[in-house]
Amino acid sequence: MVKNYFKSIRLLNLALLGFIFWGLMLNSYNGGLDFKIDHFLLFLSISATSASGYLINNYYDIKSDELNKKFIQGLNSKYFISSYFIHFLISYFFIFISNLSGGWLMVITLVHILLYLYSLKLQHFPLIGNAIVCSLCAVVILIPHSYSYTIYNFKNFNIINNLFVVYAIFCFLITLKREIIKDMEDIEGDRKIGSHTLPVVIGLRITKFFTAIVILIEIIFLILCFTQTPSTLNCTLFFTTQLVVILLFCYQLYFSENQQNFKRISNLLKIQFLLAGIWLYIPS
Repeated sequence: MVKNYFKSIRLLNLALLGFIFWGLMLNSYNGGLDFKIDHFLLFLSISATSASGYLINNYYDIKSDELNKKFIQGLNSKYFISSYFIHFLISYFFIFISNLSGGWLMVITLVHILLYLYSLKLQHFPLIGNAIVCSLCAVVILIPHSYSYTIYNFKNFNIINNLFVVYAIFCFLITLKREIIKDMEDIEGDRKIGSHTLPVVIGLRITKFFTAIVILIEIIFLILCFTQTPSTLNCTLFFTTQLVVILLFCYQLYFSENQQNFKRISNLLKIQFLLAGIWLYIPS
């Protein structure tokens, strides 16, 4: 039961996001930001909100998950909806016991609304649902920036030289690739339930071409960042490992045609997330 619970809230995805989140917070602390328990409470609220998003998505995707053979055995609609409301309440509990401003309450509420609308309807439209998930992921990565902007001097603000913005953009692009790959992985089930995801609408071949455009943007941004940042060992290793994973992804994407292939390259993107976060914990 515990194993199924962890699957239902996508524990690995939450862990990867938390890994990068705390890596960026660590850089903020090194820059002069003082640790406060509110930072941890906010992270717990975000985690509970994300978990509730996965749970409500499981609830509305029961039919398609069964068709795609991704349904979590032993769990049913009652479990998903009850667990959703529990995590929904928990996300607000952490905000209420903290000293965080009312602005964060509004942010959490907005995220809940978007996640619910995504699961209910928006995920079935090409790119709209994908864009929502990618944007929310990027927003989570930018939260440490909201704490540290008073510490750093941003009079000469430069996107390329801003660690938080760079990671947010990378997370957006990596998540966009993964969302598209997941849609390709689920194309048969989505087609049967009448979902209009990108692969269903334009086919796998053109979807791969669109993904290649996203990859090209990612590589251009990667090169731009590399040429504009100080030449340190950490930076070199970051850009090298990212480029290697991207090229491996391209190779596997070209030859992928079935659900198993797409699942494998989806997992490769989790490795890319992990490699992106490791360098945040290693001193320059």
